[in-house]
Amino acid sequence: METAKYHRMVYTRICENLQKWDNSDFVREDELYSFLHTLKGTAGSIGLHELTSIASEKLELLTGDRNKRWTKSEWKKYLAPFIESVHFYQENDSRAQNMEHPATIIKNPAKQDFILIIDDDVVFISYLKNVLEKKGYSVIAAHNGERGLALIYELQPSIVFLDIMLPDSSGFSILDNIKKTKKELMFVTVISSNDCKENRIRTLEMGAMDFMAKPIDEELLIAYVSNRLAYKRELEQAIVIDELTQIYNRKFMESQMKLFIKHHQQNKEHFSIAMIDLDYFKKVNDTYGHLVGDEVLKGFASLVKELKEAEEIACRYGGEEFVILMPRTTKKEAFIFIEKLRTSMEKKTFTANGTNFHVTFSSGIAEATSTNLHPKKMLEEADQALYTAKQLGRNQTIIFDNVAAVEKRKVKIKIVVIDDVYIIRDLITNHFKHLEENDDYRIETLSFPDGISFLESNWYDPACKYIILLDWILPQMDGIEVLSKIREQHASSNVIVSMLTSRVGEEYVMKAFINGADDYIVKPFNVAEVSERIIRLIHQMFL
Repeated sequence: METAKYHRMVYTRICENLQKWDNSDFVREDELYSFLHTLKGTAGSIGLHELTSIASEKLELLTGDRNKRWTKSEWKKYLAPFIESVHFYQENDSRAQNMEHPATIIKNPAKQDFILIIDDDVVFISYLKNVLEKKGYSVIAAHNGERGLALIYELQPSIVFLDIMLPDSSGFSILDNIKKTKKELMFVTVISSNDCKENRIRTLEMGAMDFMAKPIDEELLIAYVSNRLAYKRELEQAIVIDELTQIYNRKFMESQMKLFIKHHQQNKEHFSIAMIDLDYFKKVNDTYGHLVGDEVLKGFASLVKELKEAEEIACRYGGEEFVILMPRTTKKEAFIFIEKLRTSMEKKTFTANGTNFHVTFSSGIAEATSTNLHPKKMLEEADQALYTAKQLGRNQTIIFDNVAAVEKRKVKIKIVVIDDVYIIRDLITNHFKHLEENDDYRIETLSFPDGISFLESNWYDPACKYIILLDWILPQMDGIEVLSKIREQHASSNVIVSMLTSRVGEEYVMKAFINGADDYIVKPFNVAEVSERIIRLIHQMFL
């Protein structure tokens, strides 16, 4: 981190405020509050911890009253430590300039298991998050049942910790919904301070894996999570059928691709694959609900099983994506079959709430050749052809043309920083510019000084995934209002929102969760730790 550069920027900003106020007859208390609040979050993030500590102490004595006025002698006495600090820094600036260090490059961590906490106790949520994140797990919390169910659908966590008492429904009601709609291998653990025998029995009868009584022991929690995730991996290795669609899963697909490629090498047998993506599937979920979306996925899988040949293997690749393996099939023969499947799907009628609707798909085809004899390479080619089909309007099939092949399409990740402090925006965006290249995704950064300019910027691109770092206190429109407007249009599966705040207190964290935040980061923060946190989220939720 270029610490000296950011130190100078902080002290320059302090100086500018002091000079501006020195030319005024008085300063409003809300101006002092805003100044100290910003300084508290920014200074600590770049290593000026003493300034953060002083700002925190001064903030405790302020109410932010807009009508209260501070005379020049009053505010100068109150801010004397900052005035002295500026003078000291100016005298020693040349020494500070020699203290710069090169930017740290963060290596991409291994993919982490994702854990969801559904609980209305913010203190308990913070405790669990802290314990688990120190061990490297990715954790997101939901403050109520409705938000928790939405995150289960969108993010498919490995473990869910579910409290019985929630503000909008009982945990048992949520557990019942999970049991009816569960699609992925997921362990649900009910947690409650009321650990009576009746609750334990009901928990197990309703399909939860375990019941844990509050308070939670830290060592027991870590051992429990480690044990369940190890068990989950063992089950995943043994299971080859997708639970929802009842066709083969991705793991089985990968093993079969290796066999077909081997046969091609030995016997020169043709082998083709098709990658299929249901068009605008998110719109189906948003319009008709996730249960109807599940029926569409099952309906498509049934149609594939009805039309395919016995030796062809249909697999659910993930979400609304499917892969069909076609041994002894040329790419032209594969095209004929996929087009037959596509036109049949186009005519298939689905019904929800008395309304009929249709769903189409886009597809890309790749054939085994001397240059792509590896599962990953063949899938990349099919994916590139699929991407072309989408770009050309969807509801069509494209054969990969090696002559016209383009560079591998990486997942586009946009990190958006919304903060009225330039230093914070520059600190984060500058850091991500120095991250090393990655084969699977490409990071871009955007920054905005306020929520209004962000919302009016036409920022959203459906071809990208987003992680938004949103400051709580913003001019004109506060961060919570911006968060609410984001959640009106975008779910956590595409847009992750983490609140940045210097405010410490249960009511603030609770308000963030209620309005749809996925995470919160307390200022001051270490930018390298924030970066590692973001990289984990990218691997867990977007790849």
